[in-house]
Amino acid sequence: MKESKDVSSSVLVLIVTANGDEEVAVKALRSGARYYLKKPGRKNILPEPGTQSAAGRPSVTVTASQYQKIQQAVRFINDNYRNDICLNDVAGEAGMSPSHCSRVFKKVMGVPYQNYLNGRRITEAKELLRTSGQSVTDIAAALGFADATGFGRLFKKLTGHTPSAYRSLPDK
Repeated sequence: MKESKDVSSSVLVLIVTANGDEEVAVKALRSGARYYLKKPGRKNILPEPGTQSAAGRPSVTVTASQYQKIQQAVRFINDNYRNDICLNDVAGEAGMSPSHCSRVFKKVMGVPYQNYLNGRRITEAKELLRTSGQSVTDIAAALGFADATGFGRLFKKLTGHTPSAYRSLPDK
């Protein structure tokens, strides 16, 4: 925040966090944040701009505009992962070319777009396998997978279990 204010004092700073307390809020507002919002119970889905994108990776530099565009892309993915979406759709929503979106997405998120989308879908699949009686084929279709076989392969790759075996695990 200080670096942004040093570049231009007219930069509007909005802090949204799931990990703050009153002392942090007061400090942020005194340091020049215009707004401070505490989200209930969800952790931040994006790393802060200019910070390490994943453990062991070098720090990345992205502009505020790029960061905001990737925020839009992630929101679009999170809202539409059940549909048949592709990089072109995500890039269009973020106002970027597909190749540029792909590069910046990986810089900010630490994983390629397709890995993020697949991870989001598999996270939801795990929840559905735990809580619903839907068939594996129905879950795959509901989550935007073209076929249950591809879904099953990806599920096993990411979780170490087939969807059916995962469903029967105790205390998932």
